[in-house]
Amino acid sequence: MGRTGEAFAEWLTEPSTVVSAVLLVMGLLFVGMESQSQNWVYYTGEHTTGTVRGGIVYYQVGGETYTQDDPHASPSSSGEKVTVYYRAGDPATAELDQPVRWIEGAAMAVWFAAAAILLLVSAARRRRAERHRPPQPEGRHWW
Repeated sequence: MGRTGEAFAEWLTEPSTVVSAVLLVMGLLFVGMESQSQNWVYYTGEHTTGTVRGGIVYYQVGGETYTQDDPHASPSSSGEKVTVYYRAGDPATAELDQPVRWIEGAAMAVWFAAAAILLLVSAARRRRAERHRPPQPEGRHWW
């Protein structure tokens, strides 16, 4: 195996690389679970603006009016604007923009960000250690 292959094999067995791989797998699991939920429409669907009247959101898609209950709106609210996310093929199935969207997005992204940061930090530490290591003469060993 050449020097590059040996260095790559060594890199693959480092704890930081293994932990980064585990973090990436966790991130993929979170994305997979989220893609099975109804909230996936936040990331793959279309959006429009709806108007709240009496706790019900009215929104239009393609000239047709649809409704969605808003459990967070007070029954006396009227005229409040809300973003509605819907599937292009089924506008009647919709989700209202909620703070949970950002929490779910962060729960998916944090795994990938942690893996990237870990790989960058370990690469920087490895490079720093190589720079501060005294040069080894060719063909000679430490003994």
